[in-house]
Amino acid sequence: MATAGNYFRTSESTVEDIRSGKHELTDFVYDKTLADAILAVDNAWHAIQFALNGTAFGGDEDNIFSRLVLSGNKLREEDGDEFSAMLIEPGDVRDLSAALNALSEEDFRERFHVEDMLENEIYPVTEDDDEEDFFEYVWHHVSEMKELFEEPAGEGQTVGIYLT
Repeated sequence: MATAGNYFRTSESTVEDIRSGKHELTDFVYDKTLADAILAVDNAWHAIQFALNGTAFGGDEDNIFSRLVLSGNKLREEDGDEFSAMLIEPGDVRDLSAALNALSEEDFRERFHVEDMLENEIYPVTEDDDEEDFFEYVWHHVSEMKELFEEPAGEGQTVGIYLT
């Protein structure tokens, strides 16, 4: 699969520019001058999805974390594949920021089961991974997500997700 996850915060006007074709998504995701608005979660995205939702894809609509990785809100409707760019709307950004900030390392550890991830073919975990090392790798990215969501939550911005 070799898929890495990237989050970026942006304004509604930038979202409209991307949707209209005025700008390409990659213009923002890979623009080094916007580095403080972008978070690369590397290959941890799928383990985060599974730990917080208990499913490889999707999740219970009543669980705000179901909107964190593969939200279902496509950036552009013509993007047909399951790994197209997704958007987290400003209201969900606020709710996710609050839920992430309330999530402690201990809470996340209780949800984190490598054996279940292996059984469900969650990328990138393998039988050779040390569970503690893999947990630390994933938790590090969750901690960075907490920081990334704070500013857009306060400013009413959108957060996009792009898997490459």
